[in-house]
Amino acid sequence: MKWRIERRNSVTSTMDVAADLAGRGAPAGTVVVADEQTAGRGRLGRVWLAPAGTCLLFTALFRPPLAVAQSPTLLRDIGERVAAAVAETTGVQPTIKEPNDLLIDGRKVAGILVQTSIRGDHLDYLLVGIGLNVNLPEDLLPVPTATSLLIATGREHDRDALLHAILRRLEEVPGLAG
Repeated sequence: MKWRIERRNSVTSTMDVAADLAGRGAPAGTVVVADEQTAGRGRLGRVWLAPAGTCLLFTALFRPPLAVAQSPTLLRDIGERVAAAVAETTGVQPTIKEPNDLLIDGRKVAGILVQTSIRGDHLDYLLVGIGLNVNLPEDLLPVPTATSLLIATGREHDRDALLHAILRRLEEVPGLAG
């Protein structure tokens, strides 16, 4: 898949920006990456807090067949690929907490959100939003149940290297990247 990365300093949510771009016809492979989200969200309307420059915050746009979006294993398949990308890039293997969290030592390091737009019996688009705590120090953690790759490894990590590793792995999800 050809990735088209759009970088933003600050957005309300990468998911909001990607949905707007998708609605205006952006191609599959469009990726919105932000240094900061002011209203990032997680599952069940929860807020994803991330100080500027400390996390990998992005949403990737896909336009797969409707059957892919309806797959009962889609979120797990995505989670497995993200966990594999984190492991190969950092040496730390996250575990998956169903339905959409990645944990290290029992603490949340990443969240994955999938959003679709369906018109009739046609899938218009599918968005995969990922928030990964990368270089977030302990004193900036939003809750005690969170962690970061910095905390887990004792060293900072390149957010772009993680982004590209995750995007490569997302291409392996059956049917997602076409």
